[in-house]
Amino acid sequence: MIVGPEETPRQDDRARPRFSGGRLGIVALVVLVIVVGGLLIGGEAAAFVEQGYRVLPFVPLAVLAYLGLYHTWARTLAVLWLAGLVFVIAALATGSAIGALSVGLPLGAPGGLELDAADLSRVALVMGGMLAAAAVGALGFLRSVRRLAARYLPLDPDSFVHTIALVTVVTLTLESFVPLIILGEPPLITLLSGVITGVGDVNLGDRGGVLRGEIYGLIWLVPGAIMAVGYGIRRDLEQALRRLGLVRVTGGQAATGVALGVGLVLLVAVLGLVIEWLWELMGWETTGGAGFDQAFGTLLAPFMTPIGAVVLGLSAGLGEELAVRGVLQPRLGILLSNLLFTSLHAFQYNWDALVVVFLLGAVLGLIRRRTNTATSVIVHGVYDFVLVLAMMAEMPVVGE
Repeated sequence: MIVGPEETPRQDDRARPRFSGGRLGIVALVVLVIVVGGLLIGGEAAAFVEQGYRVLPFVPLAVLAYLGLYHTWARTLAVLWLAGLVFVIAALATGSAIGALSVGLPLGAPGGLELDAADLSRVALVMGGMLAAAAVGALGFLRSVRRLAARYLPLDPDSFVHTIALVTVVTLTLESFVPLIILGEPPLITLLSGVITGVGDVNLGDRGGVLRGEIYGLIWLVPGAIMAVGYGIRRDLEQALRRLGLVRVTGGQAATGVALGVGLVLLVAVLGLVIEWLWELMGWETTGGAGFDQAFGTLLAPFMTPIGAVVLGLSAGLGEELAVRGVLQPRLGILLSNLLFTSLHAFQYNWDALVVVFLLGAVLGLIRRRTNTATSVIVHGVYDFVLVLAMMAEMPVVGE
């Protein structure tokens, strides 16, 4: 890691071009060999490759966006790639909604699931919501919209890279909220809870495999984030790390990060109780209950050991902070990047818990702005680590 101030968006993206086709080609060849070789070898190598799903779809989009600063063909491919990503994520989100609605239903004669008219209408609404999300996100391609957004966000309305970032984040944020808005409950937890009710305990895999998978995901994410900020096209490695905010923390920053991580667990526990009281007072649906606790416990079961807590802290702390606060926040500001961060939890939490996640993300965003991403990684990692230990001790907590 290096020491140095973060460059401002406009200064950074208008720096002297540093495109290196050879360097980029070598990286692409190495990734291709790893992916193909891992799939052919199978076993643990294939398991490592499969964890690239968190990164591999998005890195080409970022690379094409940066190449689009120089080549028209790259702009065309970037838009087509983004359209494909939006379609796939919309299909997955719609599938999660169908799964949540179809839990416990019998298979129909054609091999499908027999949804009643009300459920079919909700599926149609989810699909319509996905189209609406894509339409709203696509407004970011209009320069007038980007100029308006630039009044509130640290982006350059004339930058193709910033255009792709804006359209991508707005679209994915809205798409992620759609199932919860239409169904009124988080689809992943609803689906898992229904399956557990129907068949009993659900095994998501052996603990060691799950933990190794999280580590594999980080191994993909770190170089992916470096590529996503223009390594080999606009920046060398030192500049890419500085752009991500991966700097060498001081002793004071490290100590403050640990203290803030522990303090946030206590603060979030109190805040969660206040929000739960408010939600119940208003008669709104809250996150929790026997079904939620059982389903959420199943998701977290592989991490309910001290080693598992460390792995989760590393995975969520480094992974989410690098992607949200490192890659996105310097371009899209705290609010928009944090809305994406919050929306990704909408598959497992209801609105009361999402408010807590949003406030937690805002704190992490402020820490990143005042210090660096490395410090927010420490805060987030310690927070998740302590949170898992508290859950192991059966203490009432609210959070990730």
